[in-house]
This record gives sequence, C-alpha cells and structure tokens, in this order.
Amino acid sequence: MARIPIPVGAWGNISISGTRGDYRATARFRLANGKTVPRFRGGATKEAARNALLEHLTELREQAIAGEVSGATTVGSFADEWFTRWRESSKPPASTVRTYRAAVRWIRDELGMLRLTECTTGRLEKGIGRISDAHGQATAKQARSVLRRIFADAVRLDALTANPALGISTVKERPQEVRAMTAEEVQALRTAARTWEATPVTANKPVRREIADSIDVMLGTGVRTGELLGIRWHDVDLDADLPTVSVMGTVTRGADGEGMIYQPAPKSETSKRVLYLPAIAVDALRRQFDDREFRAESEAIFPSEIGTWRDPSNYRAHFRQVRKIAKLDWVSPKTIRKTVATAIYSADGLDNASQQLGHSEVGVTAKHYVQRLNIGPSGVVGVLDDWLQSAS
Repeated sequence: MARIPIPVGAWGNISISGTRGDYRATARFRLANGKTVPRFRGGATKEAARNALLEHLTELREQAIAGEVSGATTVGSFADEWFTRWRESSKPPASTVRTYRAAVRWIRDELGMLRLTECTTGRLEKGIGRISDAHGQATAKQARSVLRRIFADAVRLDALTANPALGISTVKERPQEVRAMTAEEVQALRTAARTWEATPVTANKPVRREIADSIDVMLGTGVRTGELLGIRWHDVDLDADLPTVSVMGTVTRGADGEGMIYQPAPKSETSKRVLYLPAIAVDALRRQFDDREFRAESEAIFPSEIGTWRDPSNYRAHFRQVRKIAKLDWVSPKTIRKTVATAIYSADGLDNASQQLGHSEVGVTAKHYVQRLNIGPSGVVGVLDDWLQSAS
C-alpha cells in the first residue's frame, strides 16, 4: 500500500542524532509545491535542537499556507473576507455594494458561527428560511444568491471540495396581483400633487414643495424614482420634432452611506435608453426649464432644496403625503411605472412596454408590471357569428 503523503505545510516525525553538546534534529517537510524535503536544526541539547527545528518548521508552514482558508474558518469570518475581495476586484456600483453588504449581515446573523465544513445544504437552507421569516422573501432570495457566491469562493480557495449552497431551494416569492391606476385615479393623484404644493410651509429649514411636474414626467415615461431624479438638463431635447429624454443614470446613496451620488449606469445596461415624450411630460419639463433661472445651480432637473442630488427616500416621503390627499394609500411611484406599462401593453404590446421600462426580459414586465385584464380577443365575434350561422 502506498504511503499517505504528508499534508502541504506539515512535517513528519522528528528524529534527533549527534552527541552531547552537538545534537541535530531532522524532519521531512512538505512544501507548497508538493515536494517533500528534509529540514534540520542543531542545538547543544536534544531539547534545544528539537525546539530550534520546531520554530523553523512553524515559519515554513506559515509561508506554505499563507492566504489559505481552512474548513475550520467560520462562515461569518469568511463572508466578511469574501465581501472585501469581491468589492475590490469587481468595482460594483454603490447600490449593489449596499445590497450585498446587507445580505452578508443577514448571513452572518443566521449562519455566522458555523464552520465551513459544518455547512450542509440542509443547514444552509434552514438559515435562508430564517432570513425569509425575519426579513421577507425578497431579502432571502438575495441572501441565497450571495451565499452561493461565498461558498463558490470557498471551493476555489480549497477550503471545501463542493459548494453546499448550490442545492438550496429557490426562494419563491408569493405572486402579487399587478394593479394599475385608472384614469380617474391618475387625475386624482395629479390634483393632489398641486394641492400639496400649494400647502404653506411651516418648517424653518427649506422644504422642496415641488412634485406635480415630476409625477407628470413619470406618467409620461414610466421611469424609476432614481432615474427620474437623475435626469439632467442636457439629457432632455424638447426642440426635436419628437421630444426625448435620455435615461443615462440614476441617483443613489453612496456605497458607504455617504450622501447622494449620480451613478452613470442605471439599474442595468438595458436601462440606458432614449424615450419619446408625450405632451404631459413635455409640458412639465418646459415648466421646469422656465423656472430654472430662479433655483439653485444644479445638474438635476429635480434637485434637492440646496441644489444637490435629491434623496429618493425623501422624495417617496413627499409622495406619500400626496397620495394621502388623493386617498390612494396603495399607490407608490412604482405603481405609476406599472400603470404606464399596462397602458402601453394594452395598446401596443408587451415588447414595447418592456422596452419603455428598460427591462432586459419581457418576462419581468409581464410578471411584475402589467395588469392582466383577462379580456377575450375581439376577433372571435366574427368567427362565432359565422359558425353559428352555418349551424342554424
């Protein structure tokens, strides 16, 4: 039977030879390249020679396994190290950094004390289940995705031989019925926005009482909130035969929690798009251009009170005040996006609705943004009339 090799970074039995005052301790050590070589150290006594060799072998071991991860590493520690490596190597956008940092925190809370070798698929799945119960299915879905990447890195670094996270069941979000606004509800929201703007401000600090035009732009384009607040003056062409707006970026909070920044790439590459503007959006933007000289210097058409990029969270807070006046508590900026998608889908098909919203797949539009009306095709009327006449 073949002899089992010494593990990389380890050594075999230590033997001692020599005479009093001149002893030599010897052992075979396996290098990082797999070669096994003899190493030795001397000493005046057997104990001194042994200790000198052990010190030498320990230094060699640290060199041989430097940077290696063992299966005894905890999930929490390895997840933090993975996050640092991922962020430095891929240079992700700020919004993705925040999302992944949150996922790592949830993973660390639920699974962090387990060692990598203790992580079976079943244990990981139970951890994802606890995340789902505590934070919701969307959060658990993101944590599952990050967990798969973390354990793929553990396999790459030889801490594990297989990725146990690959077997975790897909987190299925409960389907929610898409609800779009009616024409009457759209008008009620627009009226409420103008009412809210006219409400006197009692706060001592500046408050942005401007939202009606931004709602009209959303109604005319279906852009996301961050995209809306990221529209710059030079992104708009109102003098063209068909006026357009170029959606080339989004407003988001910095990766480490600092202030609002403009992120050149929107949510995905397909989000970069040029949209033709209907009259409602053109009129709203013209009003903004007319008022431009009376506001703080800013790149943004819809900036903050002091001319910086407007915080989407603050914008949504003002939006909630508007919808309360309209008695439309179920409506959000995303509802406007669904309403635009449904209107285009009903008149011009799903593909065009998907392109307008900047989705990479029409399936996303169909599943999450279009209200299904469940109306039969009008063409069947003639078919049935002909069939019934022939049967009579």
